Amino acid sequence: METLEQALQQHFSYPSFRAHQKEIITSILSGKNVFAMLHTGAGKSLCYQLPAAMCEGITIVVSPLLSLMENQVQELKMRGFKRVATYNSFLSYREKKYILSHLTEYKLLYIAPESLHKKEVYERLRQRKVALFAVDEAHCISQWGHEFRTDYLKLGEIKSMLGNPPCLALTATATPIVRKDIIRQLQMDSPVELIATVDRSNISYEVVSAHGKEEKESILLERLAYASFPGMIYAGTRRVAEELAALLKEHTSFRVAAYHGGMTAEDRQLIQQQFLQGTLDVITCTNAFGMGMNKKDIRFVYHYDVPKDMESYVQETGRAGRDGKASEALLLYRNEDLILPRQMIEGEFPKNDEIQQVNHLLTESFSKENVFYFLQDNTSLEETHLRLLIHYWEIWRKEQNKPYDLFVMDQITKRKRQKLKKLREMYDWMNTTTCRREFLLSYFGESMKKKVSVCCDNCGIERTKKRTWREVTTKERDWKKQLAVLFHQYERG
Repeated sequence: METLEQALQQHFSYPSFRAHQKEIITSILSGKNVFAMLHTGAGKSLCYQLPAAMCEGITIVVSPLLSLMENQVQELKMRGFKRVATYNSFLSYREKKYILSHLTEYKLLYIAPESLHKKEVYERLRQRKVALFAVDEAHCISQWGHEFRTDYLKLGEIKSMLGNPPCLALTATATPIVRKDIIRQLQMDSPVELIATVDRSNISYEVVSAHGKEEKESILLERLAYASFPGMIYAGTRRVAEELAALLKEHTSFRVAAYHGGMTAEDRQLIQQQFLQGTLDVITCTNAFGMGMNKKDIRFVYHYDVPKDMESYVQETGRAGRDGKASEALLLYRNEDLILPRQMIEGEFPKNDEIQQVNHLLTESFSKENVFYFLQDNTSLEETHLRLLIHYWEIWRKEQNKPYDLFVMDQITKRKRQKLKKLREMYDWMNTTTCRREFLLSYFGESMKKKVSVCCDNCGIERTKKRTWREVTTKERDWKKQLAVLFHQYERG
């Protein structure tokens, strides 16, 4: 019988497992449910990819990120794993129909929760043996998590319809209360729990305040003069990401590009590949960048705007230093910047007039299947707001202890309070005069086992010698030629 190490070498050409991977995979292969919290870059995807290659039947991977699904499918195919597909809203009707009618050809299927809830999808999957039901970014299922998504709440029910296969829940950041909620929502019986520390001992933490925009920009440029490269600078909005890229191009010779969700797919793909291949020094980006990106040598992650919670901050800074070498996390802020995350939290929920509009349109005659399309056709609400209101409508229909609009407003008030509480905890971390690493670990229910030599600004950080700006020698190419070079498809001559 082949060992797990032999299977790892055969299917993925890796010489050995990373921490916790073998234990997780062994538990899955023995038919157990597993909850795993592994830090960003710890190799979570292998924990379902290797069992998919080894087991009879199909492995379903539920993921909220379409770009991440596409990236993983392409990477697997490049490694020779061909029996993989992604089912999402980007596909044409014909492509979706082909995948559903050829499920026996696949060992691994990536799918968004919204797609999995469709009757024609789960009915087809019920006809196939499901070897593993994996839920990536599992914190989305918890109402206490930082990225709660209503479509995740039905996953426990879907898993039951599919015959209750072994379930793997994966996340990088979850507090103890969120972990318990994930396990409950997914109906995981006696799961094996593997909780890795969120501590990244090679990353130093620093927070610097500025009195105005000019001072903030000046501090950023000064810090980049000391930095090792490559690095990422997170911005709160698309506009700020673009402005930062322009600032760096004007005042430095670094190779810089902005990245955000408002760009074309071709531009995003080009910039990501340039960064991965080392032809860019700095990416200025929104949180749309970085998820699932396999780059180990990122030396710094700077936040130019304040994240809305500790979970997001830890997940984003965790993209630095995956190679174990010294890296830095810096957060810059002005007092005015504290307004933006509050506005972002407000924007996550429908307004009162939108709630009233839906309240007037809904009647008892609607079924779960047709209410979404009816409201989509008769309102101008964002899809996320629409799904949230329908989720509360389904709960309200069972309870009906008060009018629908008042019920929804109460639920939204509770959610906002929870999010604002997380934001206040972020502010507390920014303003603490004690060890930032110790504070961070305590937030996730851990204690610091060992003091690290380069910890945080409150514990003391020495700066290295200032560098001189490096001249740029690369020539500009149009994006199609650059993309071809990056994928080794450019024809010489």
